[in-house]
Amino acid sequence: MPTCSLLAIGNELLNGEIRDLNLYTLSQSLTHLGFCVNQAVIVRDSPDSIGSGLGYLLASRPDVVLCSGGLGPTGDDLTLQSLAQYLGRDLVQNVEARRMVEAQYDQLMAAGYLEQRGPEAAREKMARLPDGARPLPNPVGTAPAVCVEVQGTILYVLPGVPAELDAIFAASVVPELRQRFSLGFWAHAALRVFVDDEADVAGPLKQATTLHPEVYLKSLAQPFPAAGREGLRVIASINAASDNLARKAVHAALADLGLALQAAGLRYTHEEDPHSP
Repeated sequence: MPTCSLLAIGNELLNGEIRDLNLYTLSQSLTHLGFCVNQAVIVRDSPDSIGSGLGYLLASRPDVVLCSGGLGPTGDDLTLQSLAQYLGRDLVQNVEARRMVEAQYDQLMAAGYLEQRGPEAAREKMARLPDGARPLPNPVGTAPAVCVEVQGTILYVLPGVPAELDAIFAASVVPELRQRFSLGFWAHAALRVFVDDEADVAGPLKQATTLHPEVYLKSLAQPFPAAGREGLRVIASINAASDNLARKAVHAALADLGLALQAAGLRYTHEEDPHSP
C-alpha cells in the first residue's frame, strides 16, 4: 500500500483563528483512495518551520506528501519560497504558472467577480515556483498548485482555501495518483453497541481483532451516557486487492465481533457507512 504524509501551513491554524479542514478531508480522501496516511503536521508560516516540517515528513520516505496553505499573493504566503530554500533551488518565474494565473483572472473578470486584475507584483508572485516544479491549474482561485519530486517522494503543494484545495485535488491530484500507483479497494462498515461503559466492549473487540488482524477495528469513545442511548460506534475498515475481498473481510470481522458481543450479553445493530464503496 502506498504511503502518504500531510503538512498544513498557517499561523491562523495554530493560533486557533481557523479550524483546519484540509487535514481531515485529505486524510479521508487518501484513505478511501488506497493510501496509508502515516503522519500529519501543522506548522507556522515561516521558512524555518516549513522546512523543518518538510524534513521531518520526508525523512520517513513516504510515496507522497501533500502540503496545504501559503500559495497566495500576500507577503505572508511563504510556502513556495520556503520550499525553494529547503530544496536549495532558485525561485523562478514559471511561464505555464503565469499563464494559469492570467487565465483565471480572465475567467473571474468575465464572470463579473472582479473588475480588474490584481497588482502585477502579486500575480508575478503566484507564478514564481521552485526551479523544476510543475504548476497545476486552480479552477476556483488564482494561485496554481505545485508538484515537484523530492528524493523519490512526490510533493504536492495546494492552496489552503478548502474549496480550492478540494477542486485541485479532485481534478489534478487524484488522476495522477491513480496513474502512478497501484491502488487497492477500501471498504468500511460499523456496528453500534448499546453499552453504558466502553470498557465492556474491550473483550469482544480483542477476540475479533485476533481473528481478523488485517482489519482495522476500533471503538469510538463517547461521553457518558451517550453510548448507552445512541450506541457505541465500532468501525471496521480495510484496503484490499479487490472490492470483493475488502467487503468480505470487513463483514467477516463484524460478524465475528457480533458473535463475541452476543456471548458477552451485549446488544448491537449494524450500521453501513455511507462512504463505503
